[in-house]
Amino acid sequence: MAKERKVKKVQARHILVGSKELADELKAKVDEGEEFTKLAEEHSECPSKKRGGDLGWFGKGAMVRPFEVAAFTAQEGDVVGPVKTEFGWHLIYVYEIQEDVDPDAGPPTGDEDADEDTLRLVAENYAHEFMMLGYTSKKVLSLFTSPHFKSANTVYNILGTDVINDVIAQVFGQKTEQAQSGQDAGDDSQKKED
Repeated sequence: MAKERKVKKVQARHILVGSKELADELKAKVDEGEEFTKLAEEHSECPSKKRGGDLGWFGKGAMVRPFEVAAFTAQEGDVVGPVKTEFGWHLIYVYEIQEDVDPDAGPPTGDEDADEDTLRLVAENYAHEFMMLGYTSKKVLSLFTSPHFKSANTVYNILGTDVINDVIAQVFGQKTEQAQSGQDAGDDSQKKED
């Protein structure tokens, strides 16, 4: 009988800023007892700041290498960093660790019961995190449809292709075909008025 594969997963929050000086300053505030979530909401440059920097559960291979190394060597409850990646400087708060979990399993996402605005926010955060990993917008859509990313897949199944395409385009600074055709129509009407 084949041995069941088990992995380690962590649940973390992060603060992303543009300079080491600011990251050091924020780390000092955390060390003095200021709330990490609040600092993330106020200072982080990542869309996850809307959730207090929460990145949810992830396993190895989901984040850029320096971030992953820091997160997976931290103890539960640790705030580590500043950690430099190509995106800037991160402070990482690892608030829960699960050892020996089924790689395809995950805690309930909670997204099944969320309202549409919350689901769009979750989708936006996933799209941004995938973009940070260097994926193209086309690849990001395929990650949303992958059951490996349980929460992203749930959100995709609830919101549907059009909404997810719109969210991905927005994150990547692109226009969806629908938005583009609407824009073209607006341009035509503008010309007629002139």
